[in-house]
Amino acid sequence: MTENALRRELQRTERFLELVLETGRMNGSFVDTELRHTWVAKPTLGVSKEEIIGKTDAELFTDAVSGPVMEAKREAIETESHVEREFTSIHSSRQNRYRIAAEPIYDTDDKLEGAMCAAIDLSGQYQFLERTTDSVFTVDSDWNVTFWNERIAERTDIEPGEIVGENIWDVYEERIPTELKAQFRRVMETGEPAETEQYLPEPFGYWVEIRMFADDDGLSVYSREITERKEYEQQLESQRDTLDILNQVLRHDIRNDLQMVSGYADLIAEQLDEEDKAYVETIQKRAEHAVELTRTAREISEVLFADVSETGTEELQESLLSEVEDIRAANSDAVVTVDEPVPDVTVSADDMLPSVFRNLLKNAVLHNDKQVPEITVTIDERDDEIIVRVADNGPGIPDNQKEKIFGKGEKGLDSEGTGIGLYLVQTLVEGYGGSIEVEDNEPEGAVFSVTLPKAA
Repeated sequence: MTENALRRELQRTERFLELVLETGRMNGSFVDTELRHTWVAKPTLGVSKEEIIGKTDAELFTDAVSGPVMEAKREAIETESHVEREFTSIHSSRQNRYRIAAEPIYDTDDKLEGAMCAAIDLSGQYQFLERTTDSVFTVDSDWNVTFWNERIAERTDIEPGEIVGENIWDVYEERIPTELKAQFRRVMETGEPAETEQYLPEPFGYWVEIRMFADDDGLSVYSREITERKEYEQQLESQRDTLDILNQVLRHDIRNDLQMVSGYADLIAEQLDEEDKAYVETIQKRAEHAVELTRTAREISEVLFADVSETGTEELQESLLSEVEDIRAANSDAVVTVDEPVPDVTVSADDMLPSVFRNLLKNAVLHNDKQVPEITVTIDERDDEIIVRVADNGPGIPDNQKEKIFGKGEKGLDSEGTGIGLYLVQTLVEGYGGSIEVEDNEPEGAVFSVTLPKAA
């Protein structure tokens, strides 16, 4: 290759290098063994090429910038190896993040001549963290703080200049609860993100919601104060506990009074003729109905106060057949038939499952206008679900009422029910991951179909 051709090739290579650096928004330079610049591409921070050549970074830039850069170059020269690192500089409260890489360079005789260096400004990646309303900080894999936004500075009363570049455990460890420290370390080690709610004791004295994410560069932590929400939740929990206790006391006292009413009604009935006994029977019937109301109230409260995240498993056969026997015993004039055999399967539910069948069977009898109510229970077993159908020969349900009857407090015309039985059924079934629907029976009446998922 001729000298001119070699010169053109070098110029082309240099221009290509400059293009790569410009496109990648990077800065590149060569330095001699005394760390003085011998070549530079794309000068930065308002310094021209002419001003850079022959000078060190310390003569051109602040210690926050020049210190880490010269340290990387010096290490590359001294160890004759590749060196790469990130650092943050703070200027007028602004945080700038850089990544730098340096390698040794040699002359034609393989004598160490200096180092080549490439750097990129990562600050743009952190700009949105300043705009967010969350408190944010980041650390590298050695737990050195690389970013500390204005919100967390306000919350902790620690300015970025006091902590950026420092090891977070050296500066902040005593203020971080033990369980939170363990979670930070776990996310860093596993790379699995995590989210938690944490009370920070004095000198903070507030609740925060914290999200943690790890990557190759370290850990990012986002938090926001949720004290007001937690206090509201605690207030609701306290009110719920109070209502639950009040509900239990009232149900207990009402049942006791009703039992006394029924007892005295029985005594009175023994002293009356047949004509007058009808009045006593009305008293007894209303007392029994009121007792049923307390039972429904208990079931409703159990649903409202239950931990819906803990659905277990129940035996379908036992839950269904026990309620069929009870409805037969309480309604001797009704004919209740069941498709036999009932599959011996386990479904996703809890101990409130019998209440689902009790309310459907009771509803089929209570709203029936026939002299002899006829209720038929059928079961359809599928691969991953069970469908229980309760059909009756009653007046049926108009199409415009089929959706409304599951509403809270909805009652049919002239109904003696509470108006919450079907609402309770739907709430329970949907909580189990199932569904309920109603359709017309043939030739008359209604069919309630309950779909329940089989337990895994």
